[in-house]
Amino acid sequence: MHLAPLPPVDTPAVQAWLTALPPEQREPIAAAGPCIGPLLEQAPYLLELAQANAEWLAGALAQDADGTLADILDAVQVAGRDAGDEDALGPALRIAKGRTALLAAIAEAGGAWTTAQSTAALSDLADAALDACLNLLMREAADRGKLAIPAEEATAANSGLALFALGKHGGQELNYSSDIDIVAFYDPQRGVLAEPAEATKIYSRMVQKLVGLMEDRRAHGYVFRTDLRLRPDPGSTPVAISVDAAMTYYEARGQNWERAAWIKARPCAGDRGVGEAFLKELAPYVWRRHLDFATIADIQAMKRQINIAKNVGDIRVEGHNVKLGRGGIREIEFFTQTQQLIAGGRDRSLRVKPTAHALAALADANWITPKAATELTQTYWYLRAVENRLQMLRDEQTHVMPSTPEGVAVVGRLMGEPDRLAFERSYRAALERVVRYYGELFTEGESLGVEGGNLVFTGSDDDPGTVETLSSLGFADPSKAIETVRRWHYGSYAATRTSAARAHLTELLPLLLATLGHAGNADEALLRFDNFLSRLPAGVQLFSLLRNHANLRTLLVQLMASAPRMAEQVIHRAHVMDGLIDPAFANDVTHREVLIAKVDAFLAEARSYEEIIDRARIIGQEQKFLIAAGLLSGTVDATGAGEQFTALAETLVNRLFASVRREFERRHGRIAGARVALLAFGKMASREMTATSDLDFILLYDGPDADSDGEKSLNISHYYARLTQRLVAALSSPTAEGVLYETDLRLRPSGNAGPLATSLSGFRSYHRDNAWTWEHLALSRARVVAADGAFRQEVEAAVAEVMAQPRDITKTVDDVVSMRALMAKERPPRHPFDLKLATGGLVDLEFIAQSAQLVAGATIARPQAPTAAVLSRLDQVGLVPTGQRLAEIHRTYSTILQVMSAALVSPFKTEAWTGAFRDLIAGLTHYPDYSRLELDIAAMQHEVQAAAEAWYARARTLGQR
Repeated sequence: MHLAPLPPVDTPAVQAWLTALPPEQREPIAAAGPCIGPLLEQAPYLLELAQANAEWLAGALAQDADGTLADILDAVQVAGRDAGDEDALGPALRIAKGRTALLAAIAEAGGAWTTAQSTAALSDLADAALDACLNLLMREAADRGKLAIPAEEATAANSGLALFALGKHGGQELNYSSDIDIVAFYDPQRGVLAEPAEATKIYSRMVQKLVGLMEDRRAHGYVFRTDLRLRPDPGSTPVAISVDAAMTYYEARGQNWERAAWIKARPCAGDRGVGEAFLKELAPYVWRRHLDFATIADIQAMKRQINIAKNVGDIRVEGHNVKLGRGGIREIEFFTQTQQLIAGGRDRSLRVKPTAHALAALADANWITPKAATELTQTYWYLRAVENRLQMLRDEQTHVMPSTPEGVAVVGRLMGEPDRLAFERSYRAALERVVRYYGELFTEGESLGVEGGNLVFTGSDDDPGTVETLSSLGFADPSKAIETVRRWHYGSYAATRTSAARAHLTELLPLLLATLGHAGNADEALLRFDNFLSRLPAGVQLFSLLRNHANLRTLLVQLMASAPRMAEQVIHRAHVMDGLIDPAFANDVTHREVLIAKVDAFLAEARSYEEIIDRARIIGQEQKFLIAAGLLSGTVDATGAGEQFTALAETLVNRLFASVRREFERRHGRIAGARVALLAFGKMASREMTATSDLDFILLYDGPDADSDGEKSLNISHYYARLTQRLVAALSSPTAEGVLYETDLRLRPSGNAGPLATSLSGFRSYHRDNAWTWEHLALSRARVVAADGAFRQEVEAAVAEVMAQPRDITKTVDDVVSMRALMAKERPPRHPFDLKLATGGLVDLEFIAQSAQLVAGATIARPQAPTAAVLSRLDQVGLVPTGQRLAEIHRTYSTILQVMSAALVSPFKTEAWTGAFRDLIAGLTHYPDYSRLELDIAAMQHEVQAAAEAWYARARTLGQR
């Protein structure tokens, strides 16, 4: 083992011991003297271990540290397998612990191991010792006739009892003199015990004996102090409980601190299959499906309690608590775990156990900078190294630096620093780094003021300083603002009724009022926020979110001014804002494959049919909100937004359809050889959906005229009609999480009078013999969005067959013109910007493109293409000379309609078109102001109207050739 020297000190005790050793032991130890001498001289515990294990130490120094550790772990495994009783196993484990402790101290101090390697070695030993104990205890249980399994199978791995390591043991980063925190749960379904009704008693006795083996101090010391207090409700529960009881506790009563504890949990011994299954089931409790910003306050409160209980002071060296003090190890862990808890429900990559790995994952996901991850990781291991040096002096579970300069100098030398003052500078710098990063995430409770003045809202009289501060922030009527804020504090609204909500709001207020002051008209912005707050059902989560993210405060104020529909969504479901703080936000709203992966990952954690229905609504609402936010912020253009809204809908339809079919088949079985497809129409088909689009589709099927093979069999027509009903319900039925999409099946053959599902042969014959021209117009951009295998191609072929069939061109054009006239009469535009129905609006552009597909599809050669693509193609082939210009107008119309849909609750009410919204829509269409946009839209409508008339006249001539 190659060891770097430590700063030299006098070593009389070590020299006296070496002198008494036989030469074969003294010489290899003396050769490592520059490292081992100062280490053992200054650490009495290590000198005792060396004296008790001199022969072993001499041999260990001759090989590498990893090989030596492997030998120790092998010896523990053999002892666990072969020991006849506790008196035989105990000494073997205690000797192994002493040798591992000596090895870790020497290897780490001498640079053969990093601190991370030495903490992992101690963790590996703890795992091996627990397994060894449980192996012996299972054999003893078999000897007493307590097991239902053969004696040769009586091992820890077959025990049905899982031991979980929590805390640093779970993260495989035990400190030098750490105790281990374990929890024991058993699975009664494993059938291990002869008397299952006695499971709690038998397993609890086993765990108590195991703790005794680990903790008892006898010859050779002890193995590990073992703490069972992290189990559910430790004051009233046995030391081993069933996995079902544990799950019931966590789902009903689990606390945030327990969620934090289970981040690092792993099955460390016993029946690891039981352990892994439990962790999988527990994941939704630990990793919430909504971002959980209220957790920050909870964990911050824990940190404050620790600071008070331990009398933690400011940064210092002498007497500083390296674990719990300011800038200490716990602050790095809280910094890391809090962000894991906040976002780990959405991002699986953050679900890692070791602190250093979690920091790297946070950097990879852009939650923190690479620099922050590097600096905090280096600082973490530096402080852990200091902690190890403190504990290896006397095997004390201490985290407090010596209170004298001489004591600090000892720790510095064991860190390789001969100069005490230089060590103190390094130590302080490490703490200051942590405080800086920790302070960015955890505020110690904001003051009730802002820079430059007070904000006090108590009492009945207006505080003069507050009036002055509000005036400086831009409020024209400070007294009215004070009155409004007082109303919030009195709990007049549901959102501020709880003390926790008011506490969060109090700390949010300075930041919120400053944001409102920057909104242009502070008084109007406050009035809108007050209206928003009056309708918000609960406030804690949102107030916590806004406290921690300035960009979200600004965005929410902007949404209330220019996008009330999105503000309404926040009122009803605050979690829709979660994704806006995700560093991957821009990626989510611009890349189809990222969006689909997000949806799939979220739905994959559903544990039942009902949960997948709810999860679809949660992710659907959130992602629609994010796409709309991307549109309104300019991150994604209208075309991209349409494609993403459609990708979201198509993905959810496919995933829900698959779930619906599985659930349906459980009761009704399958029809052998039958196939099914969903054919989309309208905006879903053309990938131009908006935030409020419904889903136009029909269900087509093909198969033998047979009954299904399930318990409740159905003939084929009833089978697919009922399946369609189930799909519609899955998409549009209201649940506690709301409605996902409204659905429209009126484009099926014979409309509302026809069956809900249509056979492919029936579809073909209907469109060949009975369909109206308007139905063929709709079919011109229809698209298969889900299908069984090659049935997709058959449906596409059937659609192509309909589109290519011979037709009377003049009659077709006359039908289209008549339909447009009837629509204009029965559905007049409701607003000057009702650009779908307005003369010269979107419908006219779509009728040009769709009628062209019917009368000149072969010439266009762009089957099922969206409107803008057909218009451009009509220009290329000379049928509509202004086609390219019409495609540009289509894009402008689409942008306006997309923004209206995303931003406004009632887009055709004049009062909804506030100045802020008009500015927004002008900016997103690249106009200097709204009035110029208004003028150009009127001109565009005239262009479209003229182009439509010219096209229909030209089309009639095609029928005369």
